[in-house]
Amino acid sequence: MIALISFKEDLVLTREEAKELKLKYEECQRVGFDHNKKLGKMESYFYYRDELTEKDKKYYKDDKEITYYYIYEKPQTILDWVYVKQSNHLVDLEWFALNCNYTFYIERSIKSEEPTIQNIQSLLNTVEEKTKQINKTIDIMSQQTFNQEVKVHVGGGLIVTYNELCLKNNCCTDELQTELNNGWRIIAVCVQPDQRRPDYILGRYNPELDVYNKNGASR
Repeated sequence: MIALISFKEDLVLTREEAKELKLKYEECQRVGFDHNKKLGKMESYFYYRDELTEKDKKYYKDDKEITYYYIYEKPQTILDWVYVKQSNHLVDLEWFALNCNYTFYIERSIKSEEPTIQNIQSLLNTVEEKTKQINKTIDIMSQQTFNQEVKVHVGGGLIVTYNELCLKNNCCTDELQTELNNGWRIIAVCVQPDQRRPDYILGRYNPELDVYNKNGASR
């Protein structure tokens, strides 16, 4: 399960731990323990206690008093720290919940399914079966649309929608293109032995055709 999580607060972790938990992180130059003894990222206006001058139980920097809120204790051991923001972390929830020791909340989650060998094999079998069905359909269509005896193609199902025919004798390609632009489609190409260009039988569906006055094909 993939989840978008947020922590209870910003965190300072070692780089190694942040990478192990697969969290987004930023570089931080200085970290320290605040007055609540919580390790945190230090801003430019935060100071280690040993950087300040103490006088009458108050702390100063360049004669300016620094409140206790901005005073941090330096860690005894300096490690490779990084800064982890509180929100917007995508994690593998099942693994993360077992390995994370920090309080976090789930904002959103999506159930994911890891592919297994069985799932992949099943998918491959399905693809193979679909491919066989497509190839079988192509074979059937090729047998139905090609006359092996005379080696010519046979018109498909579209031909039954035509209700108007046209014969173009000795037709050049420019004239034929004009007819195609007008909605005509080629039904047959008839090559003649005694002319430079073939004859064409064209067809189209004309929703406004007056069948009572249309007795012959167009020319």
